[in-house]
Amino acid sequence: MQQQLKELEIKPNKLAFQAGISFAIYYLVLIYLLKFLNIDTAQSNLDAATIVIVSILSYVPFVLAVLFVQLKHKAALGGYMTYGRGFSAGFRTSAYTGLFLFVIMLLYYKVLDPSAMEHMLDVAIEKVGDDDAKIKAVKMMEPYMALFTGFGLAITYTIFGLIVSLIGASVFKKVPPAHQEAE
Repeated sequence: MQQQLKELEIKPNKLAFQAGISFAIYYLVLIYLLKFLNIDTAQSNLDAATIVIVSILSYVPFVLAVLFVQLKHKAALGGYMTYGRGFSAGFRTSAYTGLFLFVIMLLYYKVLDPSAMEHMLDVAIEKVGDDDAKIKAVKMMEPYMALFTGFGLAITYTIFGLIVSLIGASVFKKVPPAHQEAE
């Protein structure tokens, strides 16, 4: 009974919001760091080690953020957390992260570095080759490319966060003993 009252009072929203915005800012810093190091992730000729390192730098902090929110929420609930609460805390984190990444990517491509969008379009045109119809299609997509990029990133992180949330919730769930519930 006491655990149910705690669950009604304590919500993971604030912590999930903070983790989501923190990761989005981290991601923006990572973009600038990669740009500073002349690592162009839009190119298809990257070596395997670079791809692995960039993937680790992108996804491991995100996984840690989701798990951190789940653990902090469990601690706030007194060390006990149902599977549903754990999933909810993790999924909220991934949903907020997806939203903030969408906004950050729009801001990045439209305001902070419009030349990055031009570079992405040049790479896309380079990939389609000499086919005039495909080049025309890529150029028609130009006004929407920032939206598609931001939306794709947001969906990717949200779905990946959903999976991490399911796993984290199953690992971190802990139901209070039956004799403690009766108190």
